[in-house]
Amino acid sequence: MAGAAHRQPIVGIALAGALLLAIAFASPRIIPDADPADLVTRQTARVALLFWGLATAALLLCRREFARAAWAVGATTFLVHVATAFHEIHGWSHTAAYQHVELVSGFGAGVFVSYTFTVLWVVDGTWWLIDRAGYDERPTWLDRLIHSFLAFVVFNGTVIYETGFIRRAGVISFSLLGVLLLARTRGRVLMRQ
Repeated sequence: MAGAAHRQPIVGIALAGALLLAIAFASPRIIPDADPADLVTRQTARVALLFWGLATAALLLCRREFARAAWAVGATTFLVHVATAFHEIHGWSHTAAYQHVELVSGFGAGVFVSYTFTVLWVVDGTWWLIDRAGYDERPTWLDRLIHSFLAFVVFNGTVIYETGFIRRAGVISFSLLGVLLLARTRGRVLMRQ
């Protein structure tokens, strides 16, 4: 029975991820856009980052099972985003991806940051999914390093390089996560006293 209870958040969150990805792929039919491939690519990234935010908030609220499920679904949906970007935008070309990043950010080598982000999140999500005990026992410095790097990349992708609604949503999301982090940190300090 305990095993079934652990699977419930994963199944529900996986279904939500699949539904949101389906909507992302249907978005050019829903939202007219001059560049449907770019729209789908952006929407798949937004789905993944929604799950990143939900997982991060759940971690800060000590809701580990929900966080674990959202983390795995977020990593998986981010892989879908990367595949979509390479298929729809870059023609499966690293050179095209490098040039795109150069055009958008002025630093083409930033594509390697994106590759690192992708590999790190997928490996971390897979580790947590298949070896919960080992994951939970990993050194605190490693956990903080991984989460800090991923947060840095998400912040840049949503607040620095985006505009309009997505930038505002990024600012609000990071503000809320900051409040949760402060509350959790403050709670630890109060518990030690």
